[in-house]
Amino acid sequence: MGFSEKIEKAAVKKERKRGLEDINELFGFLKCIEVKDLNYVLSEIRNLTKSELYEKVIKAVTTKNKFDVDVDYMDKTLQNGVLKIAFDNLRKSNLLTVVFTGSLITINDFLTLYTFIESIYYMNLDRGTNFDDTLNVYLSGCDERIIFALDCFDEVELENIPKPTSEYFQMLKTVTWKDKKAKNVYNKLNELMMEVSKFVLDYPDLNQRMGWLSTYWSTQNLFIQLLAACSAANDNRLEIKAEDVIKAYKTFFKLIKTDVTKYKAIPELVQDIEGYNGSVMTRGYLVCKNCGGYYKLQAGESPEDFERCRCGGELEYSEGIDFEDH
Repeated sequence: MGFSEKIEKAAVKKERKRGLEDINELFGFLKCIEVKDLNYVLSEIRNLTKSELYEKVIKAVTTKNKFDVDVDYMDKTLQNGVLKIAFDNLRKSNLLTVVFTGSLITINDFLTLYTFIESIYYMNLDRGTNFDDTLNVYLSGCDERIIFALDCFDEVELENIPKPTSEYFQMLKTVTWKDKKAKNVYNKLNELMMEVSKFVLDYPDLNQRMGWLSTYWSTQNLFIQLLAACSAANDNRLEIKAEDVIKAYKTFFKLIKTDVTKYKAIPELVQDIEGYNGSVMTRGYLVCKNCGGYYKLQAGESPEDFERCRCGGELEYSEGIDFEDH
């Protein structure tokens, strides 16, 4: 080992020691704050240091050109769904916007929602992405699930959550922090997650931290801020409380552990898009050929997601069933 390599190894070792001290100090500080479910969030963060999941998330988010999205496609997408409403009502992000309008949530915050849905989708594929995958990301309703159901996004049906409206986004762009406690919890958890990311990546060099890793940190921080604001707005409040920050992190942890490839494009939104091959969200029932039992497919589920009935019988897809026979 050369002299320069020894110096570099010693520097990394020293930084690792300092990093672990900072992590433990932040854990200790946060444990003293009384906020519902904060201990659960801290436990989830501890778990990130013991698995490869967070490293996969960071690398997926910072991978460029995961989806091949052309301008024509984006124009068609913006004609549908929640993304168009967001663009029509949220302000563009810059320093003057924040200082002079007081808008905490801008379109840049909102776009991080799709950055993470894209990245988690990409992370769960065992192949390259295609055009249908892009439509599944943007037009499956996964965005609406996360906005309105947050950490329960995988437990709701689309028809049971509110429809996005201009009024909702007008409200969202006026949301601000309730008090120093809320902002302090947000800031300290951000610091902790930053230190954890360096730990799981084995302390990348300064150029990496100033480059792609810095981009990841800012993206995640805006995403957490967006989720916290949605938590407040969903409760018809204009101020983010510390509990909203916790709800945001619970949503984040749920999302990165969910295989979002199960959410398929809603048929009505893609039926007129040229080039779409038809892997859409399927509605209907699975009927067991053996026991006659049936299961109603939920939003985002596909017949291919199920192998057999609990009784072991073969399942058959049906768009409708005669309830008098069951």
